[in-house]
Amino acid sequence: MISFLFVWLLFCLFSFTQQDLNLTFYHNIFSAFQHFGYYYRPLNTFIFIVLSILLILVYFKLLKSGFSKFWLLIIPAIFSYPLFSFDIFNYLFNAKMVLIYQANPHIKTALDFAWDPMLRFMHNVTTPAPYAYGWTIFSLLPGLAWFTGKFTLVFWLMKLFIVCFWLLTLKVLRQLVTALFPKELWRWWLFALNPLVLVETLINGHNDIVMVFFALQSYWLLMQSQKTRSIFLLVISASIKYVTILLLPFYFLKSKLAKLDLPTVFAIILTLAMFTRPDQLHSWYLIWAFSFAVLSRHRFWISLFTALTLGGLLRYAPYLYFGNWDPPVYLLRNLIWGVSLLLTPLIQRYLLK
Repeated sequence: MISFLFVWLLFCLFSFTQQDLNLTFYHNIFSAFQHFGYYYRPLNTFIFIVLSILLILVYFKLLKSGFSKFWLLIIPAIFSYPLFSFDIFNYLFNAKMVLIYQANPHIKTALDFAWDPMLRFMHNVTTPAPYAYGWTIFSLLPGLAWFTGKFTLVFWLMKLFIVCFWLLTLKVLRQLVTALFPKELWRWWLFALNPLVLVETLINGHNDIVMVFFALQSYWLLMQSQKTRSIFLLVISASIKYVTILLLPFYFLKSKLAKLDLPTVFAIILTLAMFTRPDQLHSWYLIWAFSFAVLSRHRFWISLFTALTLGGLLRYAPYLYFGNWDPPVYLLRNLIWGVSLLLTPLIQRYLLK
């Protein structure tokens, strides 16, 4: 546990190597990290790979024993810098557009407010909000801090907001694992301590965990034969990001397909949905499928999706090395993902011990 916390703390500190050069954060006390990340890329990439592998190794060590104080991971993560993604800044600005500028972020773009200082370090400023309206409404809650005029406070509250949904997701997932596999609690730890889930959720602050919570809660209610409420929550999930609406037809077929392993089917469907946008195969999209994969009846699928999450974390290495997303980064990232599948039999053998 101490090893996991120590490596996690180093990972949170490492996040500041990717701080945008146009952003002054925490009075720039991490400027040395920032300089190192941008101007010593080969060494920085090596450190990232070492930290990732260490986190993965300790992760597997903890699967069978658990981690009673895993909530300690939250504290350094809230104050860390989002690695590899600027999405959280778009969440913040979209809320600002509604609350401060009284504008609709699904119609207006960030560039329409070119005088705002956030545009110095934001990405994707030329398109409207790509998420459904549900997420815009949810983001207004932490976004209320914009009335204080404190950017850092809004950032912390958005991180905390995402963390709360991570905890809620763990709560419902524990209920599902206990009900379906009472003697296999390692399934819960497999998700709760997964390095990719932790990095993309607690450090990067992606809103996918909010969508996943409502999808899992919906499935839990479906198991309790509360069909109307389960469908309602699935619609809320799809109002965050549209993809979970693909699961809806199975809610009407459940009685006819009682023997079907729905978590495995859901995991496969949500994975295939990623490939509808092959130019944007983001690693954090794997959280959709992985949240259901840990509930699969077949350890092969659990192992396969676990292997994909490990590759999903390591595939950031080419970006760190080259400093952009241009060729050959895209090819190298997907090669790493493909090679990670070779870990499937090793993980399966470990889970069967």
